Amino acid sequence: MSSSTRIARSAGVLASATALSRLLGFVRDILMAGLFGTTAQAQAFVVAFRLPNLMRDLVAEGAVTSAFVPVLSWYRAKGDTRSFWALSQALAVRLLVLLVVLGAAGAWAAPLVVRLIAPGFVGDPEKFALTVRLTRILFPFITLVGLWAYFMGLLNSLRHFAVPALGPAILNVAMIAACLWWVPRTSPGVVALAIAVMIGGVIQLAIQIPVAVRMGFRWRWHWAHPGSREIVRLLGPRMVGSAVYQLNVLIDTALASLSAVVGDGAVAALYFANRLVQLPLALFGTASAQASLPTLSEQAAHEDLEGFRRTLTSVLRMVGFVILPSMVALIVLAFPIVEGLFERGAFDHRATIMTSQALICYSLGLLAYAVSKVVSGAFYAMRDTRTPVRLAAESLVVSVALSVALMWPLRIAGLALAAALANSFNALRLMRRMEQRLGGALLGPVFGPWARMAVAAALMGGACWAIWSLGCAQLPAWLGLGCVVVSGIAMYAFACWLCRIEELSTVMRWVSRWPFLQLFASD
Repeated sequence: MSSSTRIARSAGVLASATALSRLLGFVRDILMAGLFGTTAQAQAFVVAFRLPNLMRDLVAEGAVTSAFVPVLSWYRAKGDTRSFWALSQALAVRLLVLLVVLGAAGAWAAPLVVRLIAPGFVGDPEKFALTVRLTRILFPFITLVGLWAYFMGLLNSLRHFAVPALGPAILNVAMIAACLWWVPRTSPGVVALAIAVMIGGVIQLAIQIPVAVRMGFRWRWHWAHPGSREIVRLLGPRMVGSAVYQLNVLIDTALASLSAVVGDGAVAALYFANRLVQLPLALFGTASAQASLPTLSEQAAHEDLEGFRRTLTSVLRMVGFVILPSMVALIVLAFPIVEGLFERGAFDHRATIMTSQALICYSLGLLAYAVSKVVSGAFYAMRDTRTPVRLAAESLVVSVALSVALMWPLRIAGLALAAALANSFNALRLMRRMEQRLGGALLGPVFGPWARMAVAAALMGGACWAIWSLGCAQLPAWLGLGCVVVSGIAMYAFACWLCRIEELSTVMRWVSRWPFLQLFASD
């Protein structure tokens, strides 16, 4: 099986599992919007849940992807099975100790952390107290999700993607169950939702351990291993890079908490808009980066730079094929999407307008963010974590400056637009640096196909708007949006055929085999 075919299949498996998770995530968000809207409970939950997510990316999920997988894949590529498993055991022990300490420390320091991340909440004692309470419940989630991320990295290095990808779906099921049954019977209801997150974290970790054991993992107390030094070397800059990204998120949260400037409820509105943007990004951008990492790592280990460049170019073209129409659709249909999904209960028309504005501006940077994910992963595969960190720091400066400049005239839209522009700056810089590293062009080979895809996406966007305006707007939201989506997919496929876009035939072959049926098969 060729590397491109293997990556396409792995990405398809990840996309299928992610689609299930995101579908459940939308159900969860719809229920949350109806129960809490953009009220104080919603804002408190968003801030409290953001803190363990920050730490998860800082020391767990992001670190696993960039440091663990390349080194484990290198040992696997060299055929050193004994060292592979000894290293995996040493990593498990070290990560467990670190995550337990972090979870306990975060819960203890909750009041201080909330003051730092949401200074606008200090003036509202009830909102502040609720946020601190939720933070103390949710911060130990980092221990659970960090171990889940470790096993995800271990299984991904063995080319098993399905079960780890189903973890978020388990978490969403737990939150949905809480919204339907527990939240209405609890006061305040958001506390029940936080406890459900912890229950879901236990389950999503538990389903991975038997698979890892079946593939050869055993619990052993190994602390030292020669590969650990290499991982620490990679991990340090990657943690700094994660810290840079999360600092950007924290600054945005702090600015959004200034309701006098950006509007009351901006924290929750940005959350819901970001959730919608994350759907195509997770389905295609993150899935492609994750699926390509083992292959790119093995090509880098064998110093096959030409094969590395071909693989990366192929992944970037496929990412553009699926991200560009998603970006156009979210921009054109932002208001009806938000209105149809969320406007009910506590989520009123004003919340719809705020969330739609943020969604349009976030969507402008969707392709750039997906490209950044893929190219950063390529640097990690080459065991270079410093370059993405340095460029991310530059992007942070741009983002903060733009956020402060744009939030006054554009309010919530200014924060989202600043993020999109900063992502575009970062993606371009990453592409240029990778070209220098490989000694060959990347942007040139993908720019032509991307331009044709953009034309096809624009034709699709015009068709979607016409179909919505001429009839679907009068239908029930779920039916009208469903008709527009199906029509848009058909129109985009036709436009790609007219523009002779090669990726269309690749996708059609993938669809004809529908990898969801192979979810539980390893490659």
